[in-house]
Amino acid sequence: MIEVLRKTIEEVPMKPKVLAAVGFMACWLGGFSSGSIAASAPPLVQLSAGGFGSDAVSSWPVYVAQEKGFFAKEGIQLTFTRSYEQMMALIGGSFDLIGEAADSPILAADKGAEIVVVYDLSRRPSQFMVLAPGMNAISDLKGKTIGVWKIPSTDQMLTKKFLAKHGIDASSVTFRRIGGSRDRFAALQTRQIGATVLSTAYAFRAQEEGMRLVASPADWETFPWTFVVARRNWAEANKESIIKYVRSVYRATQWLYDPANYEEAVRVLSPITKFDDKVMRWALKGSIEQKIYNLEKPSAAVFQAAAEWLLSEGFLSKPFDTSKILDTRYYEQAVK
Repeated sequence: MIEVLRKTIEEVPMKPKVLAAVGFMACWLGGFSSGSIAASAPPLVQLSAGGFGSDAVSSWPVYVAQEKGFFAKEGIQLTFTRSYEQMMALIGGSFDLIGEAADSPILAADKGAEIVVVYDLSRRPSQFMVLAPGMNAISDLKGKTIGVWKIPSTDQMLTKKFLAKHGIDASSVTFRRIGGSRDRFAALQTRQIGATVLSTAYAFRAQEEGMRLVASPADWETFPWTFVVARRNWAEANKESIIKYVRSVYRATQWLYDPANYEEAVRVLSPITKFDDKVMRWALKGSIEQKIYNLEKPSAAVFQAAAEWLLSEGFLSKPFDTSKILDTRYYEQAVK
C-alpha cells in the first residue's frame, strides 16, 4: 500500500490538494508500519569497550556511567568486556574504545599502531604495596620475586620507584609476570611471590588475612595510570560518539565524588564487583578520599613520565613524545 502511494505521488500528476492528501496518507501509514511513532527516533549509538574488570577501581566510573544512565542519556548503548589484552583487541578492531595503562599505548604507537588517547581517567595509582605472609619489612624484599601485571607495566614502574625510595636496588629482585590483582593476590597467598601491588579490594583482603600493607595510593606521587584509547581512524570518523563517551564517564566521576551519593554508589557497585559490604565500603571510601579519579584536562606532561621510564628501561629505542598520541579536544568538547 505504501509503495503504491509513493509511486502514485512520483508518477501521477495531481492537483496540489490531492497531492497533499496522498502524501499525508503515505507518511501516516509509514509511521505505523514500523510499529509506533517512537520508531522514528534516532537509534542508539552502539559502542564496544574493553578494559580492566569490575574489581579494578579505575573501571568504576565506566560501570557507574552504565548503571546510572549517563551513557543512555547521551544515546550510547555500551558493551563493556573485561580484558587484559585490550590493546591487541583494539588494534584488531574488536573494541571501539579501551581503558588501558599508560605503557601500552606508548609501546603500541612506537611500533606503528595508529591510536589516540582521548581521556586521562586516572593519574593516581589505585594500588597498595603488600608483603607476602610472614614478611614484615620492606628490606626483606632483597633477593625475592615480586609479582607484576606484565613486563613492562605501570605497576612494575610503580614498584621500582617504591624500591628506590626505600634504598633497594631493583636489580636485587626478580619481577614475574602474574596477571591482574586477582591472580597476584593468589600468588601472594601461596607465597609464590614476596610482594606485589594490589587493587583496593584485594589489598583489604590481604590486610584481613594478616599481610602487611606498606604503601597506599596516598603514598604515590602523580603518576600516569589509566587512559581511554581508540584507533585513530575510528576516532576521526566517530568524534561525537567519543565526546559523548567522555562526557558520560566524566559525569559519572563527578557523581561518585559527591558525598551524597556514597550509599547509592555502594548499592550500585556491590552486585557488579561481587564484593561483600565491608570490602565495598572500604574500597569505595578509600578511592574517593584519595582522589583516584581525574577530572582535569589530560596532561601530556603526566603521560610523558611513562615514556621516559620505558626509555630508561630499554623498552623504547628512542625518545617518544606522548603529545603525538594525546588529543585533548574530546575532553574539551565533553566538559565545556
